Amino acid sequence: MDILISQTDLSKNVYPEKIELDGSRIDFSGEGLIIRSGETRKLLSPFLDVEYIAGKAERVEKIKGFFSLYSFINAGYHIEILKGYKLDRPLIINQYSSNKRSRINEYNYIFLGEDSAATIVFDYSNEDESETIHSRVTEIQVADNAVANIIKLQRGNNSSLNLDYNTAEVYGAGEINWYTIEVGSRESISSYHTELKGYGSGGFLSSIYFADQERDFDLNYTMELTGARSLGRIESRGVLKDKARKMFRGNLVFNTGAARADGSEKETVLLLSPEARSETIPALYCGEEDVSGEHAASAGRISDKQLYYLMSRGLSLSEARRVLVESSLNPLIERIPLLEIREIINEEIQRRLYDE
Repeated sequence: MDILISQTDLSKNVYPEKIELDGSRIDFSGEGLIIRSGETRKLLSPFLDVEYIAGKAERVEKIKGFFSLYSFINAGYHIEILKGYKLDRPLIINQYSSNKRSRINEYNYIFLGEDSAATIVFDYSNEDESETIHSRVTEIQVADNAVANIIKLQRGNNSSLNLDYNTAEVYGAGEINWYTIEVGSRESISSYHTELKGYGSGGFLSSIYFADQERDFDLNYTMELTGARSLGRIESRGVLKDKARKMFRGNLVFNTGAARADGSEKETVLLLSPEARSETIPALYCGEEDVSGEHAASAGRISDKQLYYLMSRGLSLSEARRVLVESSLNPLIERIPLLEIREIINEEIQRRLYDE
């Protein structure tokens, strides 16, 4: 398995030539950064509750079968950012699936010490069109006053199955910023569970998705506020085309002790086809009185008035559609702190938008 890892100057928003490492085992330690291979044969215990994650009964037995046959780890990393160290260059990990490596079970553990900071990018794609199964577990711990920016870009091929479980615990006044982008795989089931344990801790999840053809996305996001004055935000924006389907489950959980915590979740969906299907289930659970919580969801199609307005100003029909899609997704795309990632997302969306 070829892994590409590179670091770049975040302030310049450009990438230098990548450093290519041949092989899955890495042992690196320098200054405040430690990277080790994550191949620990750890069982995928978080997926024992696969019925909840899958959400659809007809897929449960199939997914259980995957994990019973391949319940060991063959990829992943152990990453530590030591106390007080601020990684000023993002760490980029490109993970490729192919016919030679059609089943990847990946476990990642990331720890950020007090007063540290890091941006870590996971880019998942396929080298060919072979059928692949990629299951992942990522566990993150963020200490007091640390800031973690985690970018996960999923762009598998039309024959791949993506299963992605993520969990984070944030202590003290730590902060985690999730950026999740779903633009590939025939079927993708992803779960992000963030627990804000510290006083003044923060968790922010920005979800972008574009589903075309007959893709099926199952998105599960939970923000659990436990610390007093903690702040949690979930925002999702997506576009559905052709016969694509999407299920969104957003959960805000206010635990006892989360006095004056503030949480919100919202989703905006743009439907480009009458055959596209969008389901949204927002939920709010409250065990504390003095909190602020809200949720909202909206779904709609491009109106003829919008198209007419843009076309009356010289745009073609396809150009007008592109402008409306961009205006729907750009508020979240622009939040991503790396120009190169933003460009990849825009290229993927443009390619799928015009692929008739």
